[in-house]
Amino acid sequence: MDTKLAYLYRCIAWNLPNSADHLRFPNLPVLNNPDRIMGLPIGKPLDLSPITVSFQQTKAQYELESFLQQSGTTSFLILHRNKVVYEKYFDGHTADRIVTSSAVSQSLVSALVGVALEEGFLNDLNSPILEQLPELATVISPELTVRHLLCMSSGLHYQEGMTPWSDDARIYHGTDLRQQLLKCETIEPPGRYYHYNNFNLLLLGLLLEKVTGLSVPTYFSQKIWGPMGAEQSASWSIDSTSSGFAKMESGFNATTRDFARFGLLYLNRGRFDNQQIIPQAWVDQSTSLPIFDEYADPVRYMSRANPPLGQWVSSPIGYYKYLWWGYRNGPYQESDYFAMGNLGQFIYCSPLHETVIVRFGKRIGNIDWWPTLFNELSLRINKEAK
Repeated sequence: MDTKLAYLYRCIAWNLPNSADHLRFPNLPVLNNPDRIMGLPIGKPLDLSPITVSFQQTKAQYELESFLQQSGTTSFLILHRNKVVYEKYFDGHTADRIVTSSAVSQSLVSALVGVALEEGFLNDLNSPILEQLPELATVISPELTVRHLLCMSSGLHYQEGMTPWSDDARIYHGTDLRQQLLKCETIEPPGRYYHYNNFNLLLLGLLLEKVTGLSVPTYFSQKIWGPMGAEQSASWSIDSTSSGFAKMESGFNATTRDFARFGLLYLNRGRFDNQQIIPQAWVDQSTSLPIFDEYADPVRYMSRANPPLGQWVSSPIGYYKYLWWGYRNGPYQESDYFAMGNLGQFIYCSPLHETVIVRFGKRIGNIDWWPTLFNELSLRINKEAK
């Protein structure tokens, strides 16, 4: 099929992303290592009901399982102190069913950047990316660095929405994402404003391909997925079989248990089975509270029209840094952090409470903010375990 017709077909027939998109897009394998597989140990099951949920600023109590079911949750797994203490599946989903992640995939990209820095493929976060990608000199600023991409402050124009002429659609449904990068446009100096922008992920993917000589799925398989003991091989959706470029902003396909295992790897500061897989310093640096800590208004800080916020976004309740979101436990306590995606997808890590919570679903559900519930569950689980 002609590439333009293929793109329009995807926009019209597939339209909005869903958790089964791994069945639509072609993909490349992300292999596990059979010699490293280690099943997640099962801990003492916990009764976590009742829970308090806020929706449209009104609080109500529910039984946890009942709320998960009515909220469109398809899988919900909690690890505490490296053991499974809660695991439920709904709507026909099972422990071995593959689910497609949306922006959750971006935190996996962050991990891979940390590995590439440690191995010397990337010099440092402040290196201009044009040093490695000179073919983009006509569309991106010579000042654009890896750090700008990780902090969503590239200064590139980005149009949201899933209409065929939007950047969201062109990136999600595009059949040649390398060519799509040649159409991006710089509209402001890098590092000035936060603006969520999926071109940043494509640029990181192109950069990783260039410096490692490997596809992103292959590099991720060799350096993270295999070594971390994933129970099953995964895959990464690609734009097309002819182009073979990973959908960097989304499309990592795996089981809920293995997504939880990735969260556990971060909770253990990049270490699994006596092997340092992700540099400990990178785990700490990429998820910790930003040094720049002025309190921005928590509603307005998402807008590109805000007052300059340096290279990080920060608010009294949370922050964004290096493709991870953060949740403050208090001014003097270690912060929780999480990968977050469309339809209420989360990998939530609480170092303070030694807990990982993973949620996937077919919709967000009637809840104002899932991390508030995750934080409360983490606190309760840790108290009950003492």
